[in-house]
Amino acid sequence: MAEGASLVARVVAHPATLEVAFVLISALLWGYAVQVVRDRRRARRWLAAMYWFLLGLLFGFGAWLPHWLAGLCVVALVGIEAAGGVRMQATPTPSGDPAAPGFRALWPVLTIPAVTFAVAGLAALSGGDVGRGAVVGLAVGGVVAAGVALAAGDFSGQTALDAGRRLTEDIGPLHLLPQLLASLGLLFTAAGVGNLLADVVGGVVPRGSALGAAAAYFLSMTLFTALVGNSFAAFSVITTGVGVPLVIAPFGLDPAFVAMLGLTAGSCGTLCTPMAANFNLLPVGLYGLADNYAVIRLQWRLAAVLWAAHIVVFSLFVLS
Repeated sequence: MAEGASLVARVVAHPATLEVAFVLISALLWGYAVQVVRDRRRARRWLAAMYWFLLGLLFGFGAWLPHWLAGLCVVALVGIEAAGGVRMQATPTPSGDPAAPGFRALWPVLTIPAVTFAVAGLAALSGGDVGRGAVVGLAVGGVVAAGVALAAGDFSGQTALDAGRRLTEDIGPLHLLPQLLASLGLLFTAAGVGNLLADVVGGVVPRGSALGAAAAYFLSMTLFTALVGNSFAAFSVITTGVGVPLVIAPFGLDPAFVAMLGLTAGSCGTLCTPMAANFNLLPVGLYGLADNYAVIRLQWRLAAVLWAAHIVVFSLFVLS
């Protein structure tokens, strides 16, 4: 057991491991590009193929591309989408086909977290980097889940590839939002937006009030997440500018616990904003709902309750 954990930790820590995962993603995207080119019935197929080729290039080899070239590729992706090269389409609703996999469809879904936790746990047992172990485990889990899906669904690899491409095209450019919004968060941090927010919030929060400072931190996370659409993009800006100087440092609080509450408070903003398009607008397009904000209308009340729960948890476990 110890030897196995040590081997996993060495594999996880190897610099090439993550690069291999990204190259596999690149190969999949380039496979989509080839499929699109071969589909002669499709309008603007060369434009769509170029989209998936450039995206695969960035995933697999972005670390080695000159920054200016990678930037041009991102601009080209946006331009192709603006020209109608990749359009989101409605996915047909389930037909109730008796040959459908039914509950067996859950097997590959459950495989991904199981493998992720196993790899991360083995990396932790041998003193390795748990975070990197989770990322590598997620990549390995995706590969293993693909094999499980083929066995459970009793269909060919080509069928799986076609279905994967259709689903990815249904999602369209929305799958780029997390990466772009994370980059936006880094830009805000580098521009000093967090320091500006700290000055504004510091002038409003009563001095000596840990609960007031925490409420301001959580509210800032929620509002900024609603603005940029992703709590991870807001986390670095708001925690650096508000969380650390106004909540953690003055009161000597546990930074891991406070930051964890801040991140999940930000996710309450994710539930309420159309900027989180991959969560709140994508299902509307996939299922053809008439109301563009149907998902948000269902979620905002839950978000309000969860946000208030953060204040209660902070009071019980931090201030007591």
